[in-house]
Amino acid sequence: MNVRLPLVIVASLAALTAGIPTYAYVASDKASNAEAVAAATPSKSAYVLKVGKAPAGAALGGMAKNLKTSSVTALLNDKAGNRKGSRKGACATKAAAPKQGDWFCFNSADTKSVQWYPQGVTGTSDAQAGGSWGKGGKALLVSWYDNRKDGYHKSARVTFINLKNNTYRHAILVWPYKNAKGKPTYEPVGTHGTDKGIHAGGLAWYGNRLYVADTSTGVRVFDMRQIFDLGKSKNGSTRKPKLIGLHGKTYYGHGYRYVMPQVASYVPNTRSGKPCTATGTPNHSWLAIDRAGKDKLISGEFCMGEGGRVAAFPIGSKGGSDLVMDKNGRANPAYVANLPVTNVQGGVGTRGNWWFTRNVFKQEKPLEPGTVRNRGQLVRAKYAGGFTVLSRSTISYGPEDMSCYRGTHQVWTVAEHPEKRQTQNGKWQGRVLYGMPAKGCR
Repeated sequence: MNVRLPLVIVASLAALTAGIPTYAYVASDKASNAEAVAAATPSKSAYVLKVGKAPAGAALGGMAKNLKTSSVTALLNDKAGNRKGSRKGACATKAAAPKQGDWFCFNSADTKSVQWYPQGVTGTSDAQAGGSWGKGGKALLVSWYDNRKDGYHKSARVTFINLKNNTYRHAILVWPYKNAKGKPTYEPVGTHGTDKGIHAGGLAWYGNRLYVADTSTGVRVFDMRQIFDLGKSKNGSTRKPKLIGLHGKTYYGHGYRYVMPQVASYVPNTRSGKPCTATGTPNHSWLAIDRAGKDKLISGEFCMGEGGRVAAFPIGSKGGSDLVMDKNGRANPAYVANLPVTNVQGGVGTRGNWWFTRNVFKQEKPLEPGTVRNRGQLVRAKYAGGFTVLSRSTISYGPEDMSCYRGTHQVWTVAEHPEKRQTQNGKWQGRVLYGMPAKGCR
């Protein structure tokens, strides 16, 4: 934040960890635990969701009629023009990712980009109980938001990463609609009507649904069966990166080959109070999937310098991929809890075991135990009606959303900062997708 199928590791990375900092564990923070217990009990009613706005069916249908549909498997295995990543790059060292773990480096352009910032993390471990997606195998997904104020578009994209081949593809997220001539078209998600952009801070893949956090608005929903390939569409083009949607008789996607339309959304049932308070309408800052027992969508709140909340929504309505709704058409949280620490950028929990990423900002005083200023922390906690912090460890700069990588007992996150040398101390900071050991993640 700029303020999930067990994956098969292709090769051992033990020889690649030289120079990467090890974990720095500290004792449980009693003060934080006491504060969490003393905090006001969070309201479940503030978290109730209802179905929000969605694109017109005719616009979605028009896209399906006019453009070639791509499966996730085809996207992951597409060799023509795929971007090449690496499991051996220096990005992990520069980002100060933990020594014990695995990582994936994007190519140089994406590692250094000051326009696009990665945020959300999910994967086929979240999507399917078996951990694989058909012939597409095992993959990780990352969401990015467009950070350039002078950019020709403000949008979000999702990266599909094939770790078997170390290749990846970006798909731009769009909102379908009909133009003044009644023709189906689309524009970047988060820019339609009164929308003011989207941070895409959290990502969760479950079945055919891809859930994307939209901080103050709620949760946007995309369908893995509705990804369109402009490269294989007779009236599609991957040229002219300043254009998106229908221009003349041709569909564009800001130069991207794949476009992915929003199909639905969940929004607060009612709005009252302020975020980061016990009864206020929450921010939906980060997402995760809990596959233990009744599957749940986890939604957490980032609160700068103060405690936030986390809620879990039953998922898999009627055997599908949607949130479970009551007879009044409302999605009710199974529970809502106060987070045990501040500045939580991502989190994931299963069977009472929880892991959180958080950032420690320059202006914070005093620093909490075990804190390294400007570096991230991995906080391990136990939940039993409330959180108890078990340990903290210093991790990369700028850690974000999290996902449980069940087959290898790891939790994954992404360091968001573009690779560069920091002027204040001469040290590097960088961008990397990485996994950390987590025995309870299964």
